[in-house]
Formats: sequence, C-alpha cells, structure tokens
Amino acid sequence: MSRKERKSLFIKFLSDSLAFFDTALIIYEKLVSGKGPEFSDVRALEYQKIFNLARSFETLSKAYLVTYGTHIVYPALAIAAANRDKNVNLRYLNKIANSLRILLRQSLEPKKIKEKLGHDPVGKSEIPNLLRATSKLLNQLGEKRIAKLYELTSDYFSQINKTYAQLLQIRKETAIIVQFKEVYRQLLDIAGKCFQSEAEDDICKNLPKEIKIILSIYNNKPYLIDQILSMYDLGIQEMVDSMLYTAYLSRAAVIADYSVGREEKDEKYLEEIRDHQKEIIEFMRKIAQINKNLVRSTELDDYIDEIEDSNRSMYEQK
Repeated sequence: MSRKERKSLFIKFLSDSLAFFDTALIIYEKLVSGKGPEFSDVRALEYQKIFNLARSFETLSKAYLVTYGTHIVYPALAIAAANRDKNVNLRYLNKIANSLRILLRQSLEPKKIKEKLGHDPVGKSEIPNLLRATSKLLNQLGEKRIAKLYELTSDYFSQINKTYAQLLQIRKETAIIVQFKEVYRQLLDIAGKCFQSEAEDDICKNLPKEIKIILSIYNNKPYLIDQILSMYDLGIQEMVDSMLYTAYLSRAAVIADYSVGREEKDEKYLEEIRDHQKEIIEFMRKIAQINKNLVRSTELDDYIDEIEDSNRSMYEQK
C-alpha cells in the first residue's frame, strides 16, 4: 500500500533527504563489499554516491533552515540573559531579528528555495548574514572568541572552494558553544511555555527585552519550537555539523553527477570527499534515524502544512 503523499515542505524535504541517503548507502555498501558496477566503472559509481550524499544534506538543510537560524542566535541570547547589567545595542538585535524573518520567508517559498538557494541552502540563504549580525552582538557582549568563530563560519559558508581541513577547524572551535547547552534548553522551554496558555505567567512577563525581540518572531509558530527541540536532541555539535557538511558538499551536488566539464580541481575535491566519506555517512545515518520517525507522522505533516500555509499567506499579503 502506498504511503500518503506528503503535504508540508518540511516533511517533503526530509523525505527527499532520506531517499538520497538510501541511494548513497546502496552504492557505498555495494562498493565496500567489492562488487563492481555491471556497466559503468568504479570511479563513476563513487561519484554518483557522493552526488546522492550531497543532495541528502542539501534537502536536509532546506527542511531545517529556520531551525539552524535559531541555533545560531541562541549563544547570544544565553549570554544576554546571563548579563542583565549590560546594555545591549538594539540595532544589533533588530538586525538579527530581521535576518531570522528573512530566513523564515526563504524557508516557505518553494520556487525561491529551488531557484535562489539551489544546491547550497546554507551559503545562499540568509544564514551567512545572520552569523555576521550575531557576531556583532557577541562582540558587544565581550564574547570575542565566539564572535570570531561566527565570522569564520560565515566566511566558510560564503566561499566557493571549501576544504575539509577548514571544516574540521570550525568543528573544533564550536566546542566553546556547547557550554551554553543547558541555558539554551531553558530558553526553548520558556519559549514553548510563553506561546501556550501560560503566556501570562511571571516568567513570560519578565523576560529580558533581548529575548522578547527574538522570540516574537515565533509568535503563532509553535511548530518551529517543536522542530528546534527535535533537532536539539541530536546535540549542538551535530546541528553545527549539519550546516558545515551541507556547505562543504554543495559543490559536489553540482559537479558529481556529470563528468562533462569537470576539471582537475573538481576531481581533487571529489577525491577529498571520498577520503572522508565514512565519517560523513555515519553522521548522516544518525540524522536519518531521527528524521525517519518524523516523516512517518501524518499528524505532524498535516499540522506543519497548515502552519506553513498560514505563514505563507501572511507574507503574500505584505
């Protein structure tokens, strides 16, 4: 019996991600077992595996664009909440809020996702600008090291030729963000509470203005908080890794499926991916296990589809 057709963009993209990953795994396991292709050659099959792996990360990130944005902002919110004595520059906060709104809009329009974000939903979306805006606020709060990390990550997402060595360096540096994990969890719990019937509670009324400005973006969008919490269970490092791998593999989604027009530098890049394929595949396997459970929920799909339509109509009226 065929499965019910997906409605929401979120579930459709997750489903596509799982299908691409399944294809990559089939090829990977075939090659690991020593079975060669029936008609083509091993290298061609290797590149098809890389192509499908890249598309799996691409569609994953198209589903989670807004979730990524919230994870980018949370260290600044946690620091601002812990330092109530510091006067936060509202101009920086407003820029962050504006970037988040743009990212939300980008995540809701299928045509723009396809035409403008293409195979690079991290680098071509609002995410690099959001990183830069958040970096400025972090600098003002005195968190120079995290601010520098955000600048470095934004530059990496924006550049054309990315290396695995750069990716590993950024991953190493992201350990400084993990220290805010529990504070972030508390902020998410508060956000969920304040968008429900308990909005009149003292904790909601007394939120710092910095947090109110950012959380206001999620008014009437409780599904985003649910989405963020589902990815939170993976861990902060895994969230950053999802973005990094998507950005790193974005070029492979363009050049790996066709040999025509491929240059020597492209071959070196694809070989570098092949050298690190095991860790990339094992990482996606963890993500896919969680997403497999999400796409099976027709209730979640119906619910998110309704909210997406509501928000899309809101933007069309502006």
